[in-house]
Amino acid sequence: MQERKKAVTLKRDIGWLESFAIGYGDVGADIFLALGVVFLYAAGAAPFAFMIAAVVYLLIGLTYAELSSVYPYAGGCHIFALKGFNSLLGFIAGWALMLDYVICISLFSLAAAGYLKFLLPELFTLSLSSPFNLNISSLGLVAVLLVLSLLFINYIGIKYSAKFTTTLVIFGLAVEALILLLGFSLSFDLKTLSHQLNIFGNNKVLPDVEYFFSDSLQFNNFIYGITVAMASFIGIESISQAAEETRKPYKWIPRAAKLTILAVMLSVLLFAFLAAGSVSWETMATSYENSVAVLTSKLPVIGPLFSPIVAITAFILCYASANTGVVGVSRLMASMGKFRLMPRWFYNIHPVFRTPTRTLLVFGGIGALIALIGNIPFVVSLYNFGGLLSYMILMTSFIKLRMVDHDVYRPWKVPLNIALKFKDRVIELPLVGLIGLPLTLLLWTLVIILHPHGRLFGFIWVAIGLMFYALYRKSHKLPLISRDEGSWVVSSSYVMEITVLLDPMDDYNAIKKTIQYTYDKRYKLRLLSVINHLAEKGQDLKELQISVLGDLEKLAIELRREGGYEVNYDVFFGDLEEAVRQEISVFNVDFILYIRHSVKETLSGKHREEIINRLSQEYPGRLMIIRRIE
Repeated sequence: MQERKKAVTLKRDIGWLESFAIGYGDVGADIFLALGVVFLYAAGAAPFAFMIAAVVYLLIGLTYAELSSVYPYAGGCHIFALKGFNSLLGFIAGWALMLDYVICISLFSLAAAGYLKFLLPELFTLSLSSPFNLNISSLGLVAVLLVLSLLFINYIGIKYSAKFTTTLVIFGLAVEALILLLGFSLSFDLKTLSHQLNIFGNNKVLPDVEYFFSDSLQFNNFIYGITVAMASFIGIESISQAAEETRKPYKWIPRAAKLTILAVMLSVLLFAFLAAGSVSWETMATSYENSVAVLTSKLPVIGPLFSPIVAITAFILCYASANTGVVGVSRLMASMGKFRLMPRWFYNIHPVFRTPTRTLLVFGGIGALIALIGNIPFVVSLYNFGGLLSYMILMTSFIKLRMVDHDVYRPWKVPLNIALKFKDRVIELPLVGLIGLPLTLLLWTLVIILHPHGRLFGFIWVAIGLMFYALYRKSHKLPLISRDEGSWVVSSSYVMEITVLLDPMDDYNAIKKTIQYTYDKRYKLRLLSVINHLAEKGQDLKELQISVLGDLEKLAIELRREGGYEVNYDVFFGDLEEAVRQEISVFNVDFILYIRHSVKETLSGKHREEIINRLSQEYPGRLMIIRRIE
């Protein structure tokens, strides 16, 4: 008999700090690349371009923070599309994002090489000739070497990759803070800023731009600059790509995502305004290969001495950003293999290193080949098509999952929601998704219109992916459109409704302490006080009901305020056994909670625990007995 192989899975080696570092490492370094490129197109009004892109990034980041904690799977957007819609849309979301991850590897390895060029210009004097008369620049050659080193680091394990990224990011954040402090103190000028903010777009015809708005060359370039500014914010989904390797994902992913959003937005906007208020936009535009180092070199007195440190930092952060692209592309493709969207061959996990080595080598290799182009503005023009397409699907899936998967437990929920009543049920629609969907659609449309190379490369990429998808699904006799794979995606937890049985004479303070100690917000509470009207002869039942309802309301308010629970309450007139049967048959609660206390006769004259024990045999798994905390 053939011995069954034990499944090898990804290993949970990442904490909240590493999760933040992966997110910030992928997004935070983008300003070192995008700053000069956005000024090249948007001119002095570049800060406005960054601000518009930042709004979209905020909406995307908040969406990922909620969904990744609810469905903590490697794969991110394609997982949410699978769950919300079907296999085809899940594939398109994942494959589109794959495009941006591949380009991220090449683009930020080129950016890292650009800052290395600022430090060691003598290393960049060579170039190679390849077949078909293609000249490979030294920038491209160095970038390829950087990619190969990252593939090696990631091959031997996510733990080493995450620690490596964390170290780089912490150092980079410290230097970034110092640059901003010195820049705003020594060289920032409000008059310079005010003058440059009025220059909306470069007045020259630039390569890689489709001039759709023929009436205004500058306006066309400014709008193109907005689409390029999104390059500063692509990558927040890297946090969710490592969800299966994150410890306590329901807790750490929302924290890491929110911290990343705040850090990135502050960094990008402060650098944009510092540049616009310190040097001419032309200086920034012509130094797009190492713009932050050039910006720092203009600081009075200390600039020439400090700029090499900045160049080293920029190199480190861009290198870290390329690394998170490698992490993202490998985990995403492995996830697509796992969910039958691509051949299972891609989901192969190395038995020793516990990493998806095949996807690392295949798609990391594609990223290295694109890096050989050695032209940063051209590679930037290829960016954003896939990311924005996947973000459109993300927002659509977010709205749909809020409507259909309303029973899941959400450890963190995006604020600002619209409640609508539909067929005796309240549907909660996220305002973030309702605003984010048209904005991502608008930006994606602008990328299609204004980026001829990105448009061509993007649609070819999607077409090739759909062809492979169709061939794979047909060869395995799987339907092209299926919801089966979506059923494999389950939330980290579901909301359960429990009825807490109470006696009018119960110590509600002790009840509250017991509930808070035992249960968290995954449970909806229904407080039920049982009044046996036969045992309460001689009392005014109406007066008793009013008194008990007042006590229940007070307990419910305290549980909502102190524990964040969803609570309702009611009074039942009858015996305990009748109350339990009604809760199970009529209200269909998940289970009933009885909080044990000292021996006490029930209102009907029978011992409470005898009734509970008998009913627990009749309804197995539906009654739970816990000890009271005094």
